[in-house]
Amino acid sequence: MDFKTILNDMVNNVDGAIGAGVVGTDGIVIDQISLKGSFNISDVGAEYATIIKNAQKASESFGLGRTSEILISTEKAMMIMNTVSSAYFVVIALDLDGNLGRGRLEVKKTIPKIEKELT
Repeated sequence: MDFKTILNDMVNNVDGAIGAGVVGTDGIVIDQISLKGSFNISDVGAEYATIIKNAQKASESFGLGRTSEILISTEKAMMIMNTVSSAYFVVIALDLDGNLGRGRLEVKKTIPKIEKELT
């Protein structure tokens, strides 16, 4: 199974999903899908990679362990980001009326599939 298929399955299982991607913590997008032409995971991934790295550093410095999930809610969308490893994360974007709980579940179910593709 390839990344695009994995991401497509995840997005199709979440009401209100806008798009998704697999992103390196260096900000480079490995693969992405978008259901809205105006939404670009490449832009989001590059900017939010910095947040992921900072959260990882903070968690480790406070002795809290590895950062696993970050949720960002803005005026127009919600972003769920889960780390796949220290070098990669998966992100799904939802409309504000999207199913947040289902989004979190689908991201967690998707991580093992992405880990498998990365090896």
